[in-house]
Amino acid sequence: MNEKPLVLVVEDNPDHRFIMNWSYEKSNQQCRLLFAEDAEQAMLYLEDVIPSFMMLDYGLPGENGFELLDRLRTSRQWKHLPVVMFSHWDDDAFIKQAYTSGVNAFVIKPQNRKEYINVWNTVFDFWNSHNQLPKAQKAPRYL
Repeated sequence: MNEKPLVLVVEDNPDHRFIMNWSYEKSNQQCRLLFAEDAEQAMLYLEDVIPSFMMLDYGLPGENGFELLDRLRTSRQWKHLPVVMFSHWDDDAFIKQAYTSGVNAFVIKPQNRKEYINVWNTVFDFWNSHNQLPKAQKAPRYL
């Protein structure tokens, strides 16, 4: 059975999650989305599945996107998980810090729903069609 790739989306804003889900549905991409509202929820999900890649917002409550990314990159289990950071911050120093911290790509959040469709299509086409990713699988538990 060829299961659709799983994408973990870490986004705290319910309006942004709604728009992202709506635009994803309109984009006709062939994957599954799993939404986490913060870093802790994302880490709980990662105990059970390994997504094909993660879409990570920077501005999360509690632990921000860079702090979660640091946890992933220093983890034996998740250090190679592809991470696409997305944010409204359009600042060269911020974007450079994101890449220095270990993101695989950085996307500036679109300003409207139609732009979100284009972003989803571009991101998912690359990660799911042009880039070879591991299949989603049950995550091994490490003590």
